[in-house]
Amino acid sequence: MANMKDARKDGYARGYNIASWTEIPSIGDEIPRHLDWVGYRIVDADNQADVWSMLVGEAESANRDFSPFEFTAHAFNESSNSEGLWEAFDAGIQAGIAAYYRKHIKRSLAA
Repeated sequence: MANMKDARKDGYARGYNIASWTEIPSIGDEIPRHLDWVGYRIVDADNQADVWSMLVGEAESANRDFSPFEFTAHAFNESSNSEGLWEAFDAGIQAGIAAYYRKHIKRSLAA
């Protein structure tokens, strides 16, 4: 990844894919304590989308601990524009998650 456009594009794909791998929690599910940074305990109709978002964020963060992510991190960190690449990548991740949410999750929760 040599430029910010590629970093954002790769981040978008990463966010979209991780969102697609994360199931919508069922109403009545207990929320794991390590994810409950908002104060929710049980999934209900009002917090279902928020809990899904927390699960996606946790999955994306945990995924950074595994190969081949270290190659991406190394490339960003060695770049002369490291901060810009990380910002573009993270913005792409958020955009990818949001796009998946609009296309698949929002529709499912409304049904």
